[in-house]
Amino acid sequence: MNLIKDSFEFGLHTQIHFGVNRIQELPEIIKKYNYKNVLICTDKGIASSGALDRLESILKDGEIKYEVFTEVEPDPTIRIVKKVEQFFIERNCDAIIGFGGGSSIDTAKGVSIAVANPGDLSKFEGKNQIPNKGPNVIAIPTTAGTGSEVTHATVLKDEDRKYKMGILSEHLHPKAAILDPALLTTLPKGLATMTGMDALSHAIESYTSNQAQPITEALGLYAIELIGKNLRPFAADRTNIEAASNMMLASTIAGAAFIWGRVAAVHALSHPLGGRYKIPHGLANSLLLPIVMKYNVSSNFQKFKNIAVQLGENVEGLSLREAAAKSVTAVEELIADLEIPTTLKEINIELSDEEVQVVAEEAFASGIANANPRQVSVKDLVSIINTIK
Repeated sequence: MNLIKDSFEFGLHTQIHFGVNRIQELPEIIKKYNYKNVLICTDKGIASSGALDRLESILKDGEIKYEVFTEVEPDPTIRIVKKVEQFFIERNCDAIIGFGGGSSIDTAKGVSIAVANPGDLSKFEGKNQIPNKGPNVIAIPTTAGTGSEVTHATVLKDEDRKYKMGILSEHLHPKAAILDPALLTTLPKGLATMTGMDALSHAIESYTSNQAQPITEALGLYAIELIGKNLRPFAADRTNIEAASNMMLASTIAGAAFIWGRVAAVHALSHPLGGRYKIPHGLANSLLLPIVMKYNVSSNFQKFKNIAVQLGENVEGLSLREAAAKSVTAVEELIADLEIPTTLKEINIELSDEEVQVVAEEAFASGIANANPRQVSVKDLVSIINTIK
């Protein structure tokens, strides 16, 4: 980036409350903003894990009036958002708590849009298309992956089109986020690994993106370092509170990085793969990340060398090109250590040439790949998909 010629924007509009057991402060936050009846938006997994019981106990002790919706689905849909919107209106709620993974937080954001902006949510796709700010959202993540707790974006699935659409607006920044690492200690291993790879993809793509700027580069590189040092021990033992704390920080920092530095070809492809074939978002990103990195590495050898170093690779004595290539090796070894599948065949998905072409065309049409550091065509995207078949 040429600081003499170029300009950039950066802003973080969410008040972050980080620390073990900071969830206890939720009643104070609600009273601070004078909310009278909050809606907890979560999923059945959180409800059955005991985490929801704890949250409700805290709210009851704080004499906070609340309602609960527990039918959030993975990859949140417009259909569910409209259902929660009706629930929110009928129960006279005035704020929303997104409690869970990215799906719960993105659903809460979608409800905020829907309550204040009647009509088909698909008309708000893209950037700054929402005319009216809706009810405030408080985000309480229980995974370390999406970063949605600090972003001004939500991704919702349009089931009719089998399509994941992104909505970005300054109205979507959560009012507050409670980052309590203790909430991560009951995560299943598979979810911990896949959400961790989601955070890593955010960090790497925002750091290498052609939209990267000094602040997002600093955030992205630090998130890469934190994930490189902590994802393996966190996956091995989710009760490792130090590793959990660092992964939660990394996820949020990567979220702050990518909302301004942008994501690129990995996410361009993972959205249609998830929308059409129900591949979990973190898994889709993990499948694609090393392949896209290999495609991009020549765009900036120095940046990819920096990634290799942050991921613990010894690059002493190597040429710049060789050191940069080590970044791909580091990610591949991380995926192997985490025992994450590396091909679509391993997860029982087989795509025809026609299906690959459709996914590539949807990825290209989304515009997300425009931020890729190396220009990509539909043909390039087809090749990337074929590599993971």
